[in-house]
Amino acid sequence: MAHARISANLPPDIDPTKAPIAFGKRALPKLNEELRSPELLTQQRALMALCDLVHDPENVYQAIGVGFLDNLKTLLLHHDSTVRQKTTEVLYIMALHNVGSRKF
Repeated sequence: MAHARISANLPPDIDPTKAPIAFGKRALPKLNEELRSPELLTQQRALMALCDLVHDPENVYQAIGVGFLDNLKTLLLHHDSTVRQKTTEVLYIMALHNVGSRKF
């Protein structure tokens, strides 16, 4: 009889550092919820995904409307250095856009 073997290793095409992103207009509100999560890994994954999304000015506009700036300000004081670094990167990218620089 054959036995199924389940590997503990992730497939090579899955990046564990990025959060799965919801589709369409639900993507940024979902990431905003994950930034408020008490779990460190969830916050880190959300920040990694957010770094990729804020390169688009349309996403920056939506992120400001959702209320990311208040959450990102609180994450600047986080105990984890990775969270602080990625938060700074997101704020920097957002400030480069016209919409983001006006809201700062």
